[in-house]
Amino acid sequence: MSKVLTYSYNEPKQERSKARFNEVLKTAEFILMNKGAYNLTVQDISRLSGMKRPSIYKFFPSNESILEAVSIQQARSLQNLIHNNLKNSGKESLLESIKVIIDVYTIYVNNNHPISSLVFNEIAKYYLFENILKELGDVHTGNENKTRFVLSIINSCLGDFYYSEGAISPRCVSETKKACLLYLSS
Repeated sequence: MSKVLTYSYNEPKQERSKARFNEVLKTAEFILMNKGAYNLTVQDISRLSGMKRPSIYKFFPSNESILEAVSIQQARSLQNLIHNNLKNSGKESLLESIKVIIDVYTIYVNNNHPISSLVFNEIAKYYLFENILKELGDVHTGNENKTRFVLSIINSCLGDFYYSEGAISPRCVSETKKACLLYLSS
């Protein structure tokens, strides 16, 4: 069921290029945090970062590719937090792991508003699902589809509430955990 994820941006290999790539992402995050996604342009990134536009286009062929790269960066940050918390929790059961994932998702999104909303877009969601499935490999029931569906429940419940309320409340966390428990017990 797993497929290879390809990106529309060019991640560099050389250290000097990596520094410029990361500067573009840092500047894009600043714009997203302060002005929103509709104001994310290569021209603004160029102006704020001091980089010439052709240098930016070398890595990112479009504004959408920049947004995609920032989304993956946010997904990686969330994935690292999930990994560390699962490692520290002992991963006793799939249900306990799911509870940890919901809690970490919630804290991350609520503490990194508004840029954290990018973890709910399709490319970030796919990245997270594939990595969380690998992470849960030794505790999930052996039914990857069932685990993938639980991750979809988490992403949908938390994402819908975040977009409608601007944050994820304890009530939403509780309801999401109940929905996952109900599904896993069926």
